[in-house]
Amino acid sequence: MRTVFKNIIPFKTSLQKTSENEVGGKAWNLFRLLHNGFSVPPFCVVSSSVFEKVMGAKMGAIHDSVNSIDFTSQTSIEQASLRIKDIIFSTTFPRHFSQELFRTVDRMFGRKALLSVRSSVLGEDSAEHSFAGQMDSLLNVRITDVDVAIRKVWSSAFSPRVLAYRKKKGITLNEVSTAVILQVMVQSRSSGIMFTRNPENRELECLISAGFGLGEGVVSNSIETDTYRSKWDADEITKEVREKDFRIILNTAGRNGNRKEPLPDNMLSQQVLTDAQIIRLRDAGIKAEKRFNKPQDIEWAFDTKGKLFILQARPIVFAKNIAPSESIRIWDNSNIVESYPGLTLPLTFTFIRAGYESTFCKAAEGIIFFKKELRKRQDIFNNMIGLLNGRIYYNLLNWYEMLSYLPGFKKHKESWDQMIGISHKISFPQSKLSLFNSLASSLLVVWRLLTVGRTAKIFFRHFNRAYNTFKTIDLSKSSEHQCIALYDALGKEIKDKWYLTIQNDFFAMKYYDWLKHICKKWGLDKQANLHNNLLCGEHGIESVAPVRSLVNLAETLHEKPVYKELISKEDSYRIWDNIQKDPAYAEIKEALQSHLKDYGDRGLEELKLENSTFREEPEALIELIKNYYHLGLSVKSFEEKEQRVRKDAEAVVQDHLKNPFKRLAFRFVLNKARKAIANRENMRFARTRLFGIIRRLFQRLAILFVEKGLLESISDIYYLTVDEVFNLVQGTAVTQNLKALVKIRKSEYTEYEHHALKERIKTTGIPYLNSLSEDKTRNGKNKKLNGITCSSGTAEGKAKIVLDPRSSNGNGDYILVAKSTDPGWVFLMIGSKGIVVERGSVLSHTAIIGRELGIPTIVGVKDATRIIPDGARTSINGSTGEIRWQ
Repeated sequence: MRTVFKNIIPFKTSLQKTSENEVGGKAWNLFRLLHNGFSVPPFCVVSSSVFEKVMGAKMGAIHDSVNSIDFTSQTSIEQASLRIKDIIFSTTFPRHFSQELFRTVDRMFGRKALLSVRSSVLGEDSAEHSFAGQMDSLLNVRITDVDVAIRKVWSSAFSPRVLAYRKKKGITLNEVSTAVILQVMVQSRSSGIMFTRNPENRELECLISAGFGLGEGVVSNSIETDTYRSKWDADEITKEVREKDFRIILNTAGRNGNRKEPLPDNMLSQQVLTDAQIIRLRDAGIKAEKRFNKPQDIEWAFDTKGKLFILQARPIVFAKNIAPSESIRIWDNSNIVESYPGLTLPLTFTFIRAGYESTFCKAAEGIIFFKKELRKRQDIFNNMIGLLNGRIYYNLLNWYEMLSYLPGFKKHKESWDQMIGISHKISFPQSKLSLFNSLASSLLVVWRLLTVGRTAKIFFRHFNRAYNTFKTIDLSKSSEHQCIALYDALGKEIKDKWYLTIQNDFFAMKYYDWLKHICKKWGLDKQANLHNNLLCGEHGIESVAPVRSLVNLAETLHEKPVYKELISKEDSYRIWDNIQKDPAYAEIKEALQSHLKDYGDRGLEELKLENSTFREEPEALIELIKNYYHLGLSVKSFEEKEQRVRKDAEAVVQDHLKNPFKRLAFRFVLNKARKAIANRENMRFARTRLFGIIRRLFQRLAILFVEKGLLESISDIYYLTVDEVFNLVQGTAVTQNLKALVKIRKSEYTEYEHHALKERIKTTGIPYLNSLSEDKTRNGKNKKLNGITCSSGTAEGKAKIVLDPRSSNGNGDYILVAKSTDPGWVFLMIGSKGIVVERGSVLSHTAIIGRELGIPTIVGVKDATRIIPDGARTSINGSTGEIRWQ
């Protein structure tokens, strides 16, 4: 056959038209890199079949030489290698092949091009066999010398070290057939090697070795190099910058190859890569690992113009004793700390863990058209949260992998990070839907976004029906088995539509993101925080309703002199008792009973089953009412402030947005954002009511367990898991001594109280064997901090550091400074001039309530409770996020 062009495979050849058998492992990886959008220098491949065709009948002599090797003798290996080399170099290329080779290379690269000529053996650069440094690579080869370079590469496939490597690895020796890569040389300013994982422990950390000039110097360790380390989830860089003397460059004086030259004086101590190049290289490595689903060993180069080229990539061959990458977890308590600050007891954790698993699985299925692809990955949902030293954390890698199923995930990830309050970048293995499923799911997501109001209506119709059925059940006579039956029935009823709360969170996230984006794009953000101001004063947010109810009660006390003496008493318990017994206070008694009926499940840290609500401790309401009474708060003043902020923002839109189509689009997004965010808060209040029923069920079980001697006290039940409680009742318990279990748990939690944990924790292997200690605290010498703006306006007052809201009240002249807030804090928030919180995001409860109440609010202020002195005169700017104190 005269035409051999098909045996020279150009780099533009699609993956479908070639194979690893034809091009070898190294070249196959280059084709995959190109296919996935990486910048790879142009190349072509002399396929593996060419070697056998050129050698022809001499292949038998090569096989005989290999078979004659005595691998216990180094001399025998070397002699066989020399015989094979002589065979290869004594064989001339067929004339038609030589002509076709030179013509093809000339056409592809140009006659003056310099090439690198490298081997590409089947199995080379694989996860099992790297062949690293085993075969020859020739650099800066002229086109006229390509035929000789190819023979050298073929010969290196039979070098003594390769023959010994193959034997040790158990790789067949009689089927050696090597392809050859011809690639345009990058005359690099800097080059080197990168591992996308720490090779010692597989941690999510890129390790980069970089030197000046061509990469041969780095690979061969013949020049000094810098070493850089960069975590996947942060842009901090650890550097080891060494004094450097030489670099490898093109040998311009000779015919081919390279030379080693001294560095100019100004480069001796210079960092090889800029920080931006390090991060860019790291991100490319992370992308490669995600595309190929394996940690990567990458050779790279930056040319003199700063363009990054990937020269080759192969899986890292780890030592067998290194823990697998699946053991690495990243934990983060952003957002979830709002609902579960501090220690959370086992009963609450196990209850919500099961809820997260079922709810998020069903929510994901609700926006994936073909569910089968998602159901294969049920493991993602089984471990969405963790309990570290008694604190609840998100298991971030599972969260992100779940979110990666969403069509257009990159933008969703940014929005989700903003909503949850995650500021550190993180990369992770992604899951992908099939193309058809992705398209169908995209249409489904669009439909859900357009019908956000319908989603909320369905949820509340379903929830209110279930809640009204179960809230009136008298549990005082229920047995243990009846309590469990009620629990199961409630769960079955609620689970059916609870996933809609998660979908609504997604809607709120997207519409808020779009509102912020179009304010900026259409020039409306000249008024600071306009997008947040437009969300103020939304009616129907139930989280604020309990506060309005109590403020109304305080106003009633002001209006009637009969209450003046009552409210002046110090003891809240006595006030409550007098209201219950004295007919003169019938009006306020009825109002309090009505409040408890509607909002009794509200309280501080109300989503922890172990905490009491106002329904269990109604006397606590008296302290709040007294506070509002003395502050002279009124519902009307708050409503006027909220509406003023909203109307001013709407006036800006009216004045600056003249295009009627833009107005229509803006109004659509704004209305959807308002509705979704209000629904988000109202659904949270529904969750509070659900927890109220669950709390009463377990309180009844606790009473029964104490009566039967299974527990010492009612509060002990919270130290058990849901399964431990139910299994004892159902006869499936593996431990019957609940008192002993409780004793162990109490001892552990006593120890946990002394531990301060970091916001983000990375663990390898068993999480509890890692260090979970807290980050170092920043100092506050500059008397200035910044955070995320959520509610506009300025405020000034004494800083009130609140770590335990139960022991706090105020006179109204304070800036509330807290680590985090939950819905129960709204009673304290309403009495403040401004709010500063360490955790939170633009869609957190703190932000929504701050906007609703018209109180300047800044969240995400790291270490605020430790840096800002309690009582210091403090000013905050809700438009810029700046906090100052004296």
